[in-house]
Amino acid sequence: MKFWLLLTSLLCSPLTALAKDTLVILSPHRKSIQEEYVPLFTEYYKKTFKTDVQVEWLDQGGTSDDVRFMRAKFGSNPKTSGVDIFWGGGTATFSELQQDNFLASYKLPAALKAQIPEKAAGISLYDKSQTWYASAMSSFGVFFNKKIMKLDGLSEPKTFQDLGKPEYRDSISLTDPRRSGSANTMNIIIIQTLGWEKGWELLTAIAGNTRSFTHSSSDPIKAVVAGDVAMAMAIDFYALAKIGDLGPSNLGFVLPQGQTVLDPDPIAILKGAPNRKVAERFVDFVLSVDGQKLLLLPKGAEGGPVKSSLGRMAANTKAYELTEGKRIDAYNPFKQQSLVKLELGQAVKMQRVFNDLIGALLIDTHEDLKKAWTKVSKGQKAVDPAKLAALGKAPLTEAEFNALVDKWDDELVRNNTIKTWVTFAKQKYAAAK
Repeated sequence: MKFWLLLTSLLCSPLTALAKDTLVILSPHRKSIQEEYVPLFTEYYKKTFKTDVQVEWLDQGGTSDDVRFMRAKFGSNPKTSGVDIFWGGGTATFSELQQDNFLASYKLPAALKAQIPEKAAGISLYDKSQTWYASAMSSFGVFFNKKIMKLDGLSEPKTFQDLGKPEYRDSISLTDPRRSGSANTMNIIIIQTLGWEKGWELLTAIAGNTRSFTHSSSDPIKAVVAGDVAMAMAIDFYALAKIGDLGPSNLGFVLPQGQTVLDPDPIAILKGAPNRKVAERFVDFVLSVDGQKLLLLPKGAEGGPVKSSLGRMAANTKAYELTEGKRIDAYNPFKQQSLVKLELGQAVKMQRVFNDLIGALLIDTHEDLKKAWTKVSKGQKAVDPAKLAALGKAPLTEAEFNALVDKWDDELVRNNTIKTWVTFAKQKYAAAK
């Protein structure tokens, strides 16, 4: 009898108020996103739903690593990964996740859905099956240190093509696209806007000017801020966040004319999410006006981030209305005409083999490339077109590349082909030297 009295007392005691809801998020987003959104969400959750929520934030190192993690999780249990939310990585990543049948459908509340248009500048902000929604939008350009460029006598870049100029040799830092979804997207932009042959020429020239390839998308940004390099290709929010904190007199960012792409950065609930209701509430919060204002406002502004500026484009139109004249960047994607649109299906299909080709030609043979590039570009204002064509030649045509994509799951084919590409690269760089 005493046991049951004790049990009843415990169940009815104030200790039950300490019971927490749980949410597990997998995200490649940088730490500043986590530091701003998690505390505000837990505060909002307690106030709105009268209970605490415990948020577990997982990050495997980058977008590609997170996707591999998901595949491993669902591979061991097809019904659930044990994770509730996948957040960040661009639409190409979410198309992959959708094709793998990892995403769950979710219909937003009507009032919130009214604030998220179907499109911005011709770009879809959510999937028709409502498995993912744009939590923000991103574009890609060139981030540069104005003081270092002035000190080195370098002209400010205006396009991606500028990054191939000999004057920028050893002044650039880039990320290995095999570890970064944003780096992959920027390379695809160059190929799709310039075409296969000219695209590879430019990618080769930029790699020749690159001091190093990093594993993290944030490392080139840090290098530019520290003055270790003058510039980097960058996703807009990395650049704008630093400009918001350190000022436009020190740092600059330019969207390349004719190559400006708007890429939604989605959020989705995963299939078999163990905390489905909490996951729905988190999606609603991220897309709400309060959640979206964190992206637009500078650090310290009312309703803005507390620790650091995030410098992102929002997906909620009302958030733009309420932050007019207060944002880090006045740019409003909902007031733009149609921009460059990536062939997303092709981009997703080609991603693995394309990144392996980039790795073989530009990264794993980078020292050979740099020596060859120095030989053909030193003392030149522009590289001879014939020499650039030879240096930037790909080992296969675009048609041959597309045919190879379907065979890439065969590890024997993949490994042997990569070895062939590395040999090809070393031979052409040796010939240039």
